Amino acid sequence: MEPLFALSRGPGFYFHPLKLGGVLAVYLIWVKVCWWVNRDCREHSLPGAVWNPSQLIGGLLGIAMVFTLPVFEIAFPVLLLLSLSPSLVYVVYRNPKVDDEQKVLTLRHFQRLLSGKSRAVDKGPGRFIPVRFIGKSGGGKDEDATRVRRAEESSGYRLAIEMVHDAIQKRATDIHMEPTQDEMTVRFRIDGILQPGTPMPRDQGDGVLNIFKVLADLDITEKRKAQDGSFSAEVQAIVETLGNKRRPKKKQNDDDDEPLGMTEEKPKMITRQIDFRVATAGSVIGEKLVMRILDRSKQVTDLAQLGMKLKLSDQIRGVVTQPHGLFIVCGPTGSGKSTTLCACLFQLDRNQKNIITVENPVEYHIDGVTQIEVNPKAGKTFASELRSILRQDPDVIYIGEVRDKETAEIACQAAQTGHMVFTTLHANDTVTAIGRLLELDVKPFVIASSLTAVLGQRLVRLLCPKCKVAYRPNPELLRRMNLPADKIKQFYRARREEERTAPCENCNDTGYRGRTGVFELLVINDRFRELIKADPSPEALKQEALKGGMIMLLQDGIRVVISGETSIDEIQRVAK
Repeated sequence: MEPLFALSRGPGFYFHPLKLGGVLAVYLIWVKVCWWVNRDCREHSLPGAVWNPSQLIGGLLGIAMVFTLPVFEIAFPVLLLLSLSPSLVYVVYRNPKVDDEQKVLTLRHFQRLLSGKSRAVDKGPGRFIPVRFIGKSGGGKDEDATRVRRAEESSGYRLAIEMVHDAIQKRATDIHMEPTQDEMTVRFRIDGILQPGTPMPRDQGDGVLNIFKVLADLDITEKRKAQDGSFSAEVQAIVETLGNKRRPKKKQNDDDDEPLGMTEEKPKMITRQIDFRVATAGSVIGEKLVMRILDRSKQVTDLAQLGMKLKLSDQIRGVVTQPHGLFIVCGPTGSGKSTTLCACLFQLDRNQKNIITVENPVEYHIDGVTQIEVNPKAGKTFASELRSILRQDPDVIYIGEVRDKETAEIACQAAQTGHMVFTTLHANDTVTAIGRLLELDVKPFVIASSLTAVLGQRLVRLLCPKCKVAYRPNPELLRRMNLPADKIKQFYRARREEERTAPCENCNDTGYRGRTGVFELLVINDRFRELIKADPSPEALKQEALKGGMIMLLQDGIRVVISGETSIDEIQRVAK
């Protein structure tokens, strides 16, 4: 018998290089397929204990057949059949259990591979990460494949994907990358508080920062001047459906004697788009980057979602539906002012009203609303855009922020000429907001005749419902807050470090998860207008507001404390 793989040069056990190369190629493909099946089973909760051994046994049997069968032309097809058949059977088993976008070896799958648009990025070793970056071309909606390809070819691409995915999983609203001498510090803003992320070596950190600059179409050679841009990403997530909660089986017909049991539907996989606003700044140590995360799926469309009382939301709804006037939302940076005004826009009939916004940047896209983005480099400022949109016959105008005298005066003039104007202002409270307009040299009688209402707000963290601790409040504290000590039985607080018997995964041991708003609404009446014209002191304005029944931020915060949603420490932190 001729030895397997023998060359025609005499007796002996010689390996034919082409045949050996074919066997090695099948072996490497088999190893890759085994790795994919193992990972795919974990991702989709499929029985890996069944499929992993089947892949292993099939491959080992195939290799054994190569060295057992005397004819290579028979042994090689047997190797292919035994090593790859289990994976093909696995694909037939798993495809009906996943969404269409996740099915493999289908026409859609091959079309996606040929177009270069994979379902998610999985470069390098490690776990599968369901994130795919999208580079925007000139602020448009089309994907810029060139920019994405440039980013994917960079060595730090895997780190960038992992960091973004980690931030999204932790519900972060911002990512901070701050250089030091030896490393790049990473911090996530979660529920308004910066929390440390995983740092990286300085050279790797600079590479990751450059990847974000490429995606945002920024100049990677410029390290000193501030730059800003944006890009997007597609992120996949599993959402619970009715089937996840188990529902009763239905009988197929009346003759079906099988007892009713419980059945489950597969979890639904959705793809959502997340926008990123990138801002860089040069420092003495190196370039810093801050990236705002905007999840479109979490857009607030109802005032009740902001945490307002029903009475307050009705008051605001009455203000924003007026035919003309100026409505200001004030608060510090990150207090949710833009989110509140976007929710106000959803209270309007966008079919019957011409609504135009001027923003920097446009954070939430709203159907039926004309949204204009400010670009100072191109000469598009708030003031210049406001002059032009007044000729567009708007019913409602939303100005992203009043920053200077010119913008403030145009906003007031628009409110006086039959337009409803919404805007934000950086001020600590409602009374301070009026003082801020006066500081911008807007004439008092102009403010008095245009201003309709001012809403002050803060965001407070909600206590984690799984680990919050009840306690008896100090009677002296209750008296200072004008609360009846005999009626308040308990407050809640976050548990202290010494009280942690086990880690809380719900809040990551911070004691808080999620945020809600606390508010104060100042509605301008005739008496208040006369007071503004007289240019009084802030204290006089405050006293008049209290006489009119305004509930201050601290008072509204106490309401949230009494309900057990947050702690008194948290209210004192944001609304002293």
